[in-house]
Amino acid sequence: MSIDRRFGIQMAVVFVPVLALSCWLLAYEWSTYAAADEALHSFQSYRLALLAMEKVSAERGPSNGVLGEDLPIPAERMAALQKARRASDIQVTLLADSLRRKHCLRCAAELTIVSDLQTDLAAARSNVDRLARLARPQRDDHALQGAVNSMIAIIPEFMPIVTINTATAIKGDPNALNCMLVGRLTADLREQAGQLGSHFTSALTLRRPLTGDEQLGIERTRGRIEQLRALLDARTPSLAAADPQGLARMTDQYFGNGLSYVASVRALAARPGGAGISTAQFAQQYVPTMQAITGFRDNVIALAHDELSHNRRDALLVLIGTGFAEVLLLALLITIAVGFRRHVIGPFVKATRIIDALARDDLTADIPRVSGRREIRGMFDAMRVLKKSSADRIRLEQERMYLIAELANLAQTDPLTHLLNRRAFENHARALFEEVRRSRQQVALVMFDVDHFKRINDTYGHTVGDDALRLIAGLCREHWQDSDIVARIGGEEFAVLVRVDNAAHVLDLAQRLRKRIAETRVPTGTDTSCSITASFGIAVSADPDESGVTVLLKRADQMLYAAKLSGRNCVMIDTGDAMDEAPSAS
Repeated sequence: MSIDRRFGIQMAVVFVPVLALSCWLLAYEWSTYAAADEALHSFQSYRLALLAMEKVSAERGPSNGVLGEDLPIPAERMAALQKARRASDIQVTLLADSLRRKHCLRCAAELTIVSDLQTDLAAARSNVDRLARLARPQRDDHALQGAVNSMIAIIPEFMPIVTINTATAIKGDPNALNCMLVGRLTADLREQAGQLGSHFTSALTLRRPLTGDEQLGIERTRGRIEQLRALLDARTPSLAAADPQGLARMTDQYFGNGLSYVASVRALAARPGGAGISTAQFAQQYVPTMQAITGFRDNVIALAHDELSHNRRDALLVLIGTGFAEVLLLALLITIAVGFRRHVIGPFVKATRIIDALARDDLTADIPRVSGRREIRGMFDAMRVLKKSSADRIRLEQERMYLIAELANLAQTDPLTHLLNRRAFENHARALFEEVRRSRQQVALVMFDVDHFKRINDTYGHTVGDDALRLIAGLCREHWQDSDIVARIGGEEFAVLVRVDNAAHVLDLAQRLRKRIAETRVPTGTDTSCSITASFGIAVSADPDESGVTVLLKRADQMLYAAKLSGRNCVMIDTGDAMDEAPSAS
């Protein structure tokens, strides 16, 4: 085989893998650009879903205003309601149009969600209209609360769309994760703020004081608002520099003015004659304070949009650059092959002749200079670029998984004491019950709370109260074993689920913890310190096949109530057969 033909085969062996690698690299950059483009489209659907959720949530304000008016309902109230409904319908329609334009497989399911949502919204509005046609005294509590709850129930139907499009957008650009999570948390905060106002609708409409259930609903919603505020505080430091005014405005207007106004109305609504204001008057004062929340949300969403737009632009530039570079590289390889043939193979043939001439002692032939081939270093540069691109992608994926795991951990932990929260406690407890049913073991639930905790807050301030709860959480970590399930399930209420051999065992554990709490002094920042005590209720599961943690919680709560009736700072136990009291004496 001639050297010229052998060179052609070798060049083909080199050229085919380079072409394949170039095609693979181009396909990879195309997939990156496609993911960035899809991420931007998904972000648009995510943004429209949050805006539609806000409009539907805001619609409750005019609805509550209409329900609180006497017949005939003032024209301005009806006009405000119709305007809010049109705004909601426009935003939901824009969301549906955005999903139709995406032409993705999952969008059919999302469109079905939107269709079901529109049906439920129409039914909820019909319910509001039916009540509005009745005289105000005929609008009973149950019907009013049902109308409010039917409007509230629309909001969670947006969440699957938000979640799906968030995941798709983050997959295309993990750097947008923080902004999108803050945007979702802020949207949830706006909804919870709206629900807080809706708790007053029945009481203001019927001119009566708040019921116990309404008070409890207000407290729960306030707790959720505080949880969301804590989650936002954990994620907004990096955003504060980008939008300091929006963050300060939300803090001042809503967390300051808005919640203060709700507290004042709540105090008025505790009187026998009610608060003395209408639902419309309440909405006129309270709803504007929530605009700071949506303003901050819009600014954060704008940051996420900028990040996704820049990522898509960069991906497009990389794709174009990669294609151009690959065309140039292939042309360069062909040029090198032709040049090598001309400048290497030709001189080599000539060198053969020279060697043959030298073999015949012919020293007249000239010896040519052959330059070294430096172009091969370009290929290694391209491969290093590919490696760096892959390493960056893996790092970003690991950061995304870490952030998701961190968010899941925050959802299960009480932010003040770092113990499990109530939902996580119930999940762990159910798993433990399944385990003990198989092993036929006995479990006990210890429930306790701080005696006169409100008096501590009123006397020394909420900071001392929080310090007391953290001290008790620390005592729990020292006192209970790692296998025990310890949680803060309420304001000053704690629960522990523990495996025991007998009732005396858990009673001794509770007594020792009660004494340690009684011996604890909480610093108050002055020369004096604050002493605390706790009341305990224990329920022992005599039968592993009984209904589980719900029944045990109820029994322990009854024992806790009995301990309070017995003078506090004591332990009451229900072994399943009878109730026993353990006195507070050391």
